[in-house]
Amino acid sequence: MTVILNMTEGAKRMAETDPHGFTLTLIAVTTVFTALVILYFVYSLIGKISQPSAPKAPKASKKKAKGGPDAETAAAIAMALESELGGEVNAAIAMALHLHLGNAVHDVEPGIITYAPRESAWGTPSLNFRKTPKK
Repeated sequence: MTVILNMTEGAKRMAETDPHGFTLTLIAVTTVFTALVILYFVYSLIGKISQPSAPKAPKASKKKAKGGPDAETAAAIAMALESELGGEVNAAIAMALHLHLGNAVHDVEPGIITYAPRESAWGTPSLNFRKTPKK
């Protein structure tokens, strides 16, 4: 066992009790992971607190079935949407489908990319190297 003269009393005692440093390593690792777990919970709590609370949906009456609205309500909704939106939406959807399915949106490309390098002053080797001055 080598003795270091400049060690404090605590370091000497620790070197005698735990010469390989397993205890100190265990304490350090435990401290770091405990701090990380605490920080995780703190940040999770801050995230939950800072999120705006979503408005609660009104509870559905027990008379309705789980499927959806009845036929009269569905017809009323359809008529309201038709009068609200008109035929413009239907025409836009039809035109988009026509262009997409008719391959009018994209031009035909061969999939080959060609590159023709051009000469410029940036690529000239004689201009890229530092010239030594004549003496």
